[in-house]
Amino acid sequence: MSPEPKSAVLHGIYFKLGSLLLFCTMDAMVKALGGVYDAFQLMLARSAIAMAPLAFIIWRSGGLRSLRPNRPWLQALRICVGFGSMLGFFYVFPRMPLVDAYAISYAAPLFMVALSVPLLGEPVGWRRWSAVGVGFAGVLVMLDPWGIEFHAMSLIVLGATFCYSLSTVMVRLLSRHDSDLVMLFWFSLSASAVSLAGAIPVWIWPTPLDWLWLILLGLLGGFAQILMTRAWRLAPAAVLAPFDYASIVLAMLYGFLWFRETPSWTVWFGLPLVIASGLYILHRERVRARQHDVALAPETAA
Repeated sequence: MSPEPKSAVLHGIYFKLGSLLLFCTMDAMVKALGGVYDAFQLMLARSAIAMAPLAFIIWRSGGLRSLRPNRPWLQALRICVGFGSMLGFFYVFPRMPLVDAYAISYAAPLFMVALSVPLLGEPVGWRRWSAVGVGFAGVLVMLDPWGIEFHAMSLIVLGATFCYSLSTVMVRLLSRHDSDLVMLFWFSLSASAVSLAGAIPVWIWPTPLDWLWLILLGLLGGFAQILMTRAWRLAPAAVLAPFDYASIVLAMLYGFLWFRETPSWTVWFGLPLVIASGLYILHRERVRARQHDVALAPETAA
């Protein structure tokens, strides 16, 4: 397989950074609005309004005929897991410092490595398992289960992170059968329907200004998802994944400037372990990719 053109990889990095900016801004808005509106009402705005830019892409791609899933039951399971992740994060953001939630969510690459063994059949060597162990140690430090700072919100973040990781691994599995557009459409449609059912009993009619905020929240989420999907198509995962850690800077800025928050002391000790383990896992992915290319070189030459 020929390597991606440098210009495509560079554009993929730009799309990735753009999506992180939009997602982090959306999360800060969820935190700001979460003191007034229930998580289901915020998720309804996120999912339903995000269908607007998605509808344009569907129209350009040939209409509804292109949206039939080839693995509907697997799609349904992935939707349930992804919805659980979104619900957990939307519930937690208004209730704990933004940077703390982001720091704990960096356990996602560690979960993905562990889940890739049973779900994708991918081998994981002792080096990557060791990195996972170090990363989990960092997560435990940030959770601080023996200190007075420990609370249930940290466990909810960890559970949402696990659901996000499982959903991501399932997307990789589903990509063998369905397009990105199929997965995005059915998730957005299903999340909108479930969020509407959950929002009706606790509905608070937004003010005119809050309507604008909710619409902006949904558009940010929709465009961020499109940018993220495009980034993964333009550049290899091993190139893009380290940029995820740039979002901690955005979370710290939003947390301090918007909400006057400072990270817990445990974050400063545990976060370096989690980031280091994640970067080492990415390094091993690059090594395995090079070994795979070398192994295929004689067959290509022949």
